[in-house]
Amino acid sequence: MAVAPSFQPLLVPTIFPVIEEMTLKQLFRNITIDEDTCIAWLKSNGLLATGMMCKCGRIMRPGTFSGITDGKGWRCPEKSCKKFASMRIGSFFEGAHIPLTELVEFLYFWTDNLQTTDFLHKNLEWGEHTITDWKNSLRDLCVEEFLVNPQPIGGPGHIVEIDESKFGHRKYSRGRMLSGQWVFGGIDRETKDTFMIPVQDRSAATLVPPRILANKAPGALSAQNAIILSIFN
Repeated sequence: MAVAPSFQPLLVPTIFPVIEEMTLKQLFRNITIDEDTCIAWLKSNGLLATGMMCKCGRIMRPGTFSGITDGKGWRCPEKSCKKFASMRIGSFFEGAHIPLTELVEFLYFWTDNLQTTDFLHKNLEWGEHTITDWKNSLRDLCVEEFLVNPQPIGGPGHIVEIDESKFGHRKYSRGRMLSGQWVFGGIDRETKDTFMIPVQDRSAATLVPPRILANKAPGALSAQNAIILSIFN
């Protein structure tokens, strides 16, 4: 399947505000009622390609095929080429064999904080490992979004909670961070604004420098600096 996506799919976190506005009834009635309706919704929101370019330079045509996930995809019209690809290529869902309706329902549950393994197993009938993998994949994508688009947080009278964690590649390579990457972050208790930056390690020498403190709004610098120093000294 030597094809090159002709679009840049949106990061899944960009769709969360849209999902947050839905009710569960709207989700079931208007989106996941069947596969075709779900596919149309994903395309309209930029999570699946609406067009595809083959590496031979020809525009691929949509079609129905046996032997590929969803039974739908793209085929090159060039007689000497005839390559085909899944419609999931280049998307967050590429490489996964779970029905798209279930994946969209999972996105809804995850966004609505219905994330317990028992709840997801009961409603999606997924295994524990599958649930863990997809939850971690979404977590990593959210981290990527914060790393790519950092913002100052905090301010006079604000409390910023800080922590560090280690992230890596997930199944199907849905995340793009380096394996074993330490990430340092903080969240404003009041506004819920968040910052995250990659760091080499968890030492005070790494976490206290100005590049860390640059993520705090005026008025929050001295307070958070004191918190960091109290943790590592």
